[in-house]
Amino acid sequence: MTDNEERMPLTFAEVYRRARAAGGEAIPPYDLRRGLDELRAWIDREVDVVEETGEHRASAGVRRSQMELRGRHDLLKELLTLARRPAAGGPAVLVGAGGSGKSTLAAALTERARSWDRQLWWVSAADPAGFFEGLTRVMSDLGGSTTDLESIANGASDGPDRLWRLLERSPRRWLLVIDNADDPWILAAADSPAGIQDGQGWVRASQRGLVVVTSRETDARMWVGARLFAVGQLSEVDAAQVLRDLAPQAGDETEALALARRIGGLPLALHLAGTYLGSGIAQSHTFAAYERALGSREGTMVDRTAEISLDGLAQQGIPQARTLLRLASCYAPESIPTRMLSMSGLQEALDGLTGVGLIQSGAAAITLHPVVTATHRARLAGPEVWQTAVAHLVDALRELSHSQPECWPEYRRLSQHLLALLDAVAEHGDHEHLALLADATADVARAFNHSGAFGAAGMLCRIALDRCAALGEEHPAVLGVRHQFAWTVANRGDLSQAESIYQEVLSIRGRVLGDYHPDTLRSRHESGWIASLLGRWGEAEQRYRDTLHDCLLHLGPDSRDTLTTRHELAYAIARQGRLDEAQPIFEDVLRDRRRVLSDLAPQTLQTQHALAWITASQGRWAAAEALYRQLLDLRQVLEADHPHVLLTLHELAWTIARQGRRSEAETIYRQVLERRDRTLGTDHPETETTRWALNELLHGRIVDAVHPA
Repeated sequence: MTDNEERMPLTFAEVYRRARAAGGEAIPPYDLRRGLDELRAWIDREVDVVEETGEHRASAGVRRSQMELRGRHDLLKELLTLARRPAAGGPAVLVGAGGSGKSTLAAALTERARSWDRQLWWVSAADPAGFFEGLTRVMSDLGGSTTDLESIANGASDGPDRLWRLLERSPRRWLLVIDNADDPWILAAADSPAGIQDGQGWVRASQRGLVVVTSRETDARMWVGARLFAVGQLSEVDAAQVLRDLAPQAGDETEALALARRIGGLPLALHLAGTYLGSGIAQSHTFAAYERALGSREGTMVDRTAEISLDGLAQQGIPQARTLLRLASCYAPESIPTRMLSMSGLQEALDGLTGVGLIQSGAAAITLHPVVTATHRARLAGPEVWQTAVAHLVDALRELSHSQPECWPEYRRLSQHLLALLDAVAEHGDHEHLALLADATADVARAFNHSGAFGAAGMLCRIALDRCAALGEEHPAVLGVRHQFAWTVANRGDLSQAESIYQEVLSIRGRVLGDYHPDTLRSRHESGWIASLLGRWGEAEQRYRDTLHDCLLHLGPDSRDTLTTRHELAYAIARQGRLDEAQPIFEDVLRDRRRVLSDLAPQTLQTQHALAWITASQGRWAAAEALYRQLLDLRQVLEADHPHVLLTLHELAWTIARQGRRSEAETIYRQVLERRDRTLGTDHPETETTRWALNELLHGRIVDAVHPA
């Protein structure tokens, strides 16, 4: 190239195609390093790489869409018509075998709808935790209150009604895709005996928008009231065109038709074959050679095409790609953290598998097609790979803290992989690793409980208790799951059932582990907590005192469990009117929590808040006001509408009113009422508490605040 000639502005996507067309000495396909060196040299000589923006990106998107939607344009046209005029009937359900392209079709519909100013949501129904998290996101986007959001987190029976009230009131039209609902029962309302057929679940008809569901469940009786669209196999002509789209250099139309006839019309198998042929690493460069390579291989067509790709990667010096894919298949297909796939040559394996279309790779996670996952699980001969997967999951959970909000999304992501492993390891009868998964369940459920996702916690515990039944009811790991399940039940309001579970777990732990084992001491603490929730303050105090005595002896004064019991003991004393006795206990706990945890730890601020309430309850209004204002400053890291902030403001207004500044107190009460009404809902107990306090103030009366535990 001369200095006077212009260099070509190309996108990365175009570089490889131009390099292949440039000719020159042929590089053997197995000589990957030499091929990369030649490609870099050609780029340096001939190319200026530009960003894929504007028309470059648009044209690439059009090409990709055309390739992926071969044979599906009539279906897409019908769906587009429904999405524009959703009042015509019920939800649309795309049914078909795994790998038939249902999700691809739904994604194409979503992409078209972007230009209509629709509000768009994509929710995965592959596992319960992910499904409810997705619905919570939808409800939040629609302006749902905290009570609305909690109805999903708690698995409340009115959750679907709350969501649909918001959807029907949406000022914008919308499109909601629920992907991978292979078990339609996940779409039913809680405790519905009729499943989704009663029309009261999460999937309904609407005039404001369209719900699109993808599922392998093809039985029309499961989808009463919905419009079913069968997403079947492609015709031979369309299948051949898919192959030619992906590997245009691999042969002519006749050869593509012959290979398409051999593979069949399943888009996933065609995609794997075509992507491999177009990847540059293929040992079989042509359609005809690939057909010969299929030979007498056994298994499904997805299995056979995947194995050809893995053989090709092994011949390129990346044999660990097969090991990686087997390990990844142990988990749920979506969003597998790469840190749970650690092995020698990991990045090479990830790049290779991405290049042949067997995985989708992101910055820190990968995704498999569910059919690819199932195919490679079937090839796992023994328990060793499953055991490795369990160990990696347990290690990933150890990096998290259940009490830290920034960790909660990662707990939710890992929960789907925990469920996948519970199913498989239970089948293998591996008690050692099943116990590890039970411990992991208790950890994840504890994080769910801290985050308020009581419904997800309860569902996870119930599944784990079923899968871990072989361990026996008295196994320590099973007791840990039951302990967390009791907490979930209590948070959902069934205190009688929760107390029964706690007492049974406490009895077994005392007998099996001993009265002073840390787990037994935690059960003893919770028995005091349940008594306090039931208003039995004297009983709660005695249980806390007994537990504290043994915590100090066996856990030490700085244990988090010991500090928690000391705090709860002080509160039980205060609720019986002995404020002067409770105050120094709270002061000691505050000092120790600051030292052991930090000044800003949630538990530290909890104790500081209790001290402010004690001070106010003693009639020291000015001192209490100063403490509340200091607490607000410390809680600046929280959102203005956070429940802890609103509770602090409510009690601040109380102290101000008691000092005769009623106009100022009224202003704060009104602010709190507006925020609680908006975020919690008008019928939430805390909203009603503030409304009552404001109304009483307007009539010249002051309501004393009752601080929650």
